[in-house]
Amino acid sequence: MRQCDSTPNENPMRTRTYLDLCSSKRHITTHHRYIYNPTQPDPTRPDIPNSELRRRFDPDLTTMDSYSPESDLVPLPPKVAVLSLRTGKVRPLGGVKVTSAINKQPRRDKVRLTRLGFSGDERQFAPHRSPDNAVHQYDPSHYERWKTELPGRENKFVPGGFGENISTRHLSESNVCVGDKFRLGDAIIQVTMPRQPCFKLNHRFEHKKMSSLVQATGRTGWLYRVLREGWVEEGADMELIERINPTWSLSRVQHFLYTDRNNAEALMQITRLPGLSDEFVRLFQKRLEQGAEDMNGRLQGDVTMPWRSYTLIEKTPLTPRIQKFVFALEDEDVGPDELRFSRFPHVRVKFGPDSNFTRAYSVVSGDMKRFELGIARDDNSRGGSIHLHDHFDVGDKLKVVKGHTPANKQDTIQHPHAKKHIFILGGIGVTAFLGEIQTLVEQCVEFEVHYAVRSLSDAAYLDQLPSAHTIVYAKTEGQRLRVKNIIPPLDDNADPPAVVYCCGPTGMIEETQNRIKELGYPRSHVHFEEFGGGAAGTGDPFEVEVKATGKVLQVPREKSLLQILNEAGFDIDSSCLAGNCGACMVDHCKGKVVHQGVALDDEQKSTSMLSCVSRGKGRITISC
Repeated sequence: MRQCDSTPNENPMRTRTYLDLCSSKRHITTHHRYIYNPTQPDPTRPDIPNSELRRRFDPDLTTMDSYSPESDLVPLPPKVAVLSLRTGKVRPLGGVKVTSAINKQPRRDKVRLTRLGFSGDERQFAPHRSPDNAVHQYDPSHYERWKTELPGRENKFVPGGFGENISTRHLSESNVCVGDKFRLGDAIIQVTMPRQPCFKLNHRFEHKKMSSLVQATGRTGWLYRVLREGWVEEGADMELIERINPTWSLSRVQHFLYTDRNNAEALMQITRLPGLSDEFVRLFQKRLEQGAEDMNGRLQGDVTMPWRSYTLIEKTPLTPRIQKFVFALEDEDVGPDELRFSRFPHVRVKFGPDSNFTRAYSVVSGDMKRFELGIARDDNSRGGSIHLHDHFDVGDKLKVVKGHTPANKQDTIQHPHAKKHIFILGGIGVTAFLGEIQTLVEQCVEFEVHYAVRSLSDAAYLDQLPSAHTIVYAKTEGQRLRVKNIIPPLDDNADPPAVVYCCGPTGMIEETQNRIKELGYPRSHVHFEEFGGGAAGTGDPFEVEVKATGKVLQVPREKSLLQILNEAGFDIDSSCLAGNCGACMVDHCKGKVVHQGVALDDEQKSTSMLSCVSRGKGRITISC
């Protein structure tokens, strides 16, 4: 055990024990002694002139296991045992394109703990490979609270759910301090910082605001560096051996991290805490210089893009019903990260009188400085496509924002070894995958395009589809695309023989969904897009009750649930407006829902709905 440089007998005027500060409290138990060191005054607590306390073992001295909060001294945790020890590899997360090592598996053997973490444990994000992030601990008692607050996800709120390496009883953000040193097995570790939740928790728990909830509650877990390497196993002892910042619990640091974010005096003190991670030192120093940082990117997975003005520079008929629209950015630069489109790109556009039309379209080609859209005229629409076809001319301007990939986006994972890629397309649905098809051509990968149209004259972009790989089905020629004849069955004990992509009318999508379900294709090998026609999200009127407020809203025939919720001030995110991306997902608590869109699988539909396209029957209850 570490011995302090002074003892109580050396200078009674300069030395006090932790017990002296707490002796008037109840619940006294055998524990260890802290020695007061007056070298570092704490400007945030003038009544406690020093935040640097040294701990040394004295079995004859007793102290409390609970304390009065006005003392600002953090209670000492007891000696505990490791309940669970876990490591994990970087893997795709939940069938979406995001990867993570959060899905850690129990280890029943002795595991070597090195400066970089447990043997066999991986980290996907490069900064997370820092020695300051070597071990992650999470308080297992939090899981019961999550189960109560977010019902319907009980199977997800279990030990290991937050990707922790270790869990024990009796340690939490409220009684663990920055800089605390613990003996873990025969290793020694030191607390470096509370964990900062990121958008991957939204994937993990299938709740688009999970990362924000974790941050708001402070149930984040915390991280350690390794001071002495050693072996650890489930059941190993874990014991606090030194506390150097006894007034700086992780909860207190979180208060200034997320709530009182501009308290310069406290921020300065935090940057000087011994044991604090380099990451947090840099974060608080930058905040002192530049103000509080934007946390949306970390919590949501992407940064909100600005609406920019674009001019129509080309408008060309491709078929009797489809026109090509080419837009160019007006006198404004775009950063390199925003310039390029991601896989399956789309944009949202505002146009018309008073910008009363908002639509989302797949991007055929280009980047955010200049791009091409293929837009079909829909005579049954609410007027958006008709306005663009009949009243929007070269030189006219509109507002554009880049479509984003939200937390619960369904996206096909890369499959470099897939035997075949199969595209099932109908009408204007061809625009959703032209970029993907061109990529496969460049990679010399085997693929098939099955393209259904009313007539050959309605087949747009045929010049961009390699004839040797494309079959066109024209209804006027008596040809019909039969999905069951296109998608191959699965082989026993083998990877799926194809990756399937589909975009077209509702009937085509439903037929394809039914076929892949019948064959047993995993979600990771299919990708759907839907037209999102002008009438998407409209239909029979219904009522919706918002659980948190008890407020009941009327959703009329001509408006979507998304529109009504945003008009009522609930600020629901959205992107594609067609049921493809899942950004507008809300929790469905009660009542019957008519599901539309392709972003949710059958399991998700039991607890969620897409507010941009799905509707209720009678009255439903949601949580948003």
